Amino acid sequence: MKWSELGLSFGPPANGDVPVVAVVYDSRAAGPGRVFVAVPGQHADGHRFVEDALTSGSPVAVVERFVEKVPRELQLLVPDSRAALAQLAAGFSHHPSREIPVIGVTGTDGKTSTSTMLHAALSASLGLVGGLTTVDFRLGDSVEPNLSRQTTLESPEIQQHLRRMVDAGCLAAVVESTSHGLALRRLDEICFAGAVYTNITHEHLDFHGSWEAYFEAKAQLVDRSSQAGGFAVLNFDDPLAFPRLRERAPKRLLTYSAQGAPEADLWAGPPAPEGSGLTFPVVTPAGECRVQLQMAGRWNVGNALAALAAGLLLEQPLELLVAGLARLAAIPGRMEAVDLGQPFSVIVDYAHTPAALTLALYELRGATPGRLWVVFGSAGERDRAKRPEMGRIAAQLADQLVVTNEDPRGEDSAAIIDEICQGALSAGAVEGENLLRVLDRRAAVEIAVRSAQPGDTVLLAGKGHERSILGPLGSEPWDERGCAAAAIRRRL
Repeated sequence: MKWSELGLSFGPPANGDVPVVAVVYDSRAAGPGRVFVAVPGQHADGHRFVEDALTSGSPVAVVERFVEKVPRELQLLVPDSRAALAQLAAGFSHHPSREIPVIGVTGTDGKTSTSTMLHAALSASLGLVGGLTTVDFRLGDSVEPNLSRQTTLESPEIQQHLRRMVDAGCLAAVVESTSHGLALRRLDEICFAGAVYTNITHEHLDFHGSWEAYFEAKAQLVDRSSQAGGFAVLNFDDPLAFPRLRERAPKRLLTYSAQGAPEADLWAGPPAPEGSGLTFPVVTPAGECRVQLQMAGRWNVGNALAALAAGLLLEQPLELLVAGLARLAAIPGRMEAVDLGQPFSVIVDYAHTPAALTLALYELRGATPGRLWVVFGSAGERDRAKRPEMGRIAAQLADQLVVTNEDPRGEDSAAIIDEICQGALSAGAVEGENLLRVLDRRAAVEIAVRSAQPGDTVLLAGKGHERSILGPLGSEPWDERGCAAAAIRRRL
């Protein structure tokens, strides 16, 4: 492809015949034919690496300000390099989102589960469907783990995945869409056919600065869908966000209520356990049905309703959507049981926000005849306000707390744990009795598993599917399920 074929709104460089073989934002990937876009980041500014990229052979650098010591004719000045990166990436991939419906799924909690459920539901109806989530990348039945630690990838990767889906014959794509991805313009240039919301609670205030800014970042998705003539799916049970999102929603709108509010377009009756999953009745505009899930967690009722609503707005048959949900097995790191025959339960879950931890502990409290253990921490260099809140929640809902590392990054692990424990102590936890501080996460898991008695439940919260722990020295391999299984084997 040539520069002149990309259709840039900010104009091509002086030489529009420059051949382009890739669009990159990492100078280590620069080279002949590889256009380098200098993106300002939280930890590094891409403008520092413009000279390196051009020395490596990149024909041009896209910049927000000219870099000295580099010929200006090799730099293309733009007002926003992130917007330019998205535009270049979409143009280079021939705008795949214009060829198939792309549904964005956002919210504080439940994004991955809802996205995966929607992929399963649509697959039963449409056949080949693509999906991008925190956990994995899906192309029909092919599943590739997402090892990037990014829920929403940078725009070149997203556009490449979407192009691969289109070329493979996918008839729809589901993209988990974070507030970071929206605010940082990674999702620019995607023509969203629909916007699906789970909830908007307390998270990422370290990045956004306020709940209002966080909400506005999330609300971009419904705005984008409205502008494209798409649809929206909103959670009737979300008291903070629902009224405001409804005002901005497009005419094609469905609401859902896991709490059974008949004012919603889709609402569920009380769920009942069935095997290792759930079953519950649902009323929809397309008729009544009974949904069966192979996964536990009553919050999954809302996730399933959101998936059904999106499928109906895509004009798919209700019975096929329900059948797709019934075929979906457990999602890695989402209320995932580790069962090796031990006389107590061990559950791995990604719950890392106050709302998610509350839901997980409430769910397990009712299903646990013995003591409820929780092993958890909180991420470093992220929203500090939630740390004592999670400690309070754990102390109120669990019997035994083991507070440990999650992803300390560059922060002091002991200081993070202390902030969590202060919240737990304020709620009545007693240090050394039902509250333990264990810096090493492997040791924390070992203590909980070794101490559990028959009938107890051990919840390992916060890491879920993730394959690493981020510390001051970088990334260290981690497998929460594998760690739990090894501890159980030693116990047995």
